[in-house]
Amino acid sequence: MQRHYILLDACVVAAFYAPKSTQNITLANRAKALFSGASPSLDIRFLIPNFCIPEVFAVFEKYRWGRTWNRHVKKSTVLTPSEFSAARKNFRSAIHNGSKILQVDLNRYHILCVDLISPVNNAYKIKRVRGGKDAKERAKRTSPASTYDMLVAAMGIWLSHSYGNTSFTVITGDERLSDVVYRAKSTYLSEGIRNHLQDIAKGLSLSYSADLYPEVIDLAHAAKKELRDRLPDWLPNW
Repeated sequence: MQRHYILLDACVVAAFYAPKSTQNITLANRAKALFSGASPSLDIRFLIPNFCIPEVFAVFEKYRWGRTWNRHVKKSTVLTPSEFSAARKNFRSAIHNGSKILQVDLNRYHILCVDLISPVNNAYKIKRVRGGKDAKERAKRTSPASTYDMLVAAMGIWLSHSYGNTSFTVITGDERLSDVVYRAKSTYLSEGIRNHLQDIAKGLSLSYSADLYPEVIDLAHAAKKELRDRLPDWLPNW
């Protein structure tokens, strides 16, 4: 059975252990399917960046205590005392000695790999603006992916190099993260950006190409075919 490593973004983990923390029903349902499911052809190993662990706990805190002032927290999304306690307990159990999710410590190679993705993030207006009456207004508020997103992507670059591109996937619920990696794989980058990325890759003893970047799946928006192709025969179905 082929082993497959999945690097989890904080929003995916939070959506599973505290479904109220996301308003995206698709993300919550798919996070549940991911954590509770399996494939007969894959030996799945869940990984989480160490810096995402406090981020997950912070999400729990936000939806337990933030109702009085945080506009993201609605009355219907406040975690009850029992939900809050269960989310903390279950997540803590999952990361204890890597019982379900193995912590990956941020190291110097991951940090150096940020320079393979951050230039793309800052050079191009990547965030897709979906249809609807507020599309133009959302376009004005477009912002690049966060530093945390860059670190997740950079860690993904190095781990993909270590485990092999076909045996490693980053799974997120953040469209900006998936889009910036997708853009980095494009052949339509400026000559200056390409030359810079080639120099950085060479300095890290990596070969610059689209295959340098990991496969990233955005659970909130990915087509079912994308999920089936990457994680075949997954049960329960997406």
